[in-house]
Amino acid sequence: MDILKQAAKSWINISENSYVITYGKSKALHTVKIIFENSDFYHLAGFQYLQDLQLLTISRPQIIFAILDNRIDGEYIQKGQNYLSLVEARLMALIDLEYALDNDFKLFKYNPDVYPFHTTIKDAEYLIEGKTLNNSLFFFTVKYDEAYSGMSIFMKNRNRDFSINHKQLAVLKKEKIHIESQNKIVLLDKLSSQKPLSKEP
Repeated sequence: MDILKQAAKSWINISENSYVITYGKSKALHTVKIIFENSDFYHLAGFQYLQDLQLLTISRPQIIFAILDNRIDGEYIQKGQNYLSLVEARLMALIDLEYALDNDFKLFKYNPDVYPFHTTIKDAEYLIEGKTLNNSLFFFTVKYDEAYSGMSIFMKNRNRDFSINHKQLAVLKKEKIHIESQNKIVLLDKLSSQKPLSKEP
């Protein structure tokens, strides 16, 4: 199976769930709910960098189904001029995203102004640095109604560490909720053993 289809299948799996992350800051509890819409896959996978390929006739929410139905395959997108530089690492990160969120990760309040290098990622609100089996990934989230959705994702490389100069937030609880059944898995819970904090207004 090529990595494009692997990424699409991984996205379908993770989109069946949401994650609710509770962190403490300034003696108050703050909650971040992360959701995964099919329309977000297009941008996260880097399809916007494949303008030299004929992909624009398919709507963004339908791209993922076109991949699963073999109307778009990995061999085809590899013909894009920017595939190796701007797409492949994003697909690899998408494959590992659920694993990274299910396991230990670092959460940061995102600030693009603290970097010693230039970045085009400006509007993200939270940054997650998560472990994969062989590396680490960066997942940027942006506010979407009352929740947060993915804005950008890619594997960590030695040239740019996006967690640099960011203060890590104290993750106290992490829940994975299956959207259809509302079954909840508590992946982390430090709150039960701590003195209660006030809820954010």
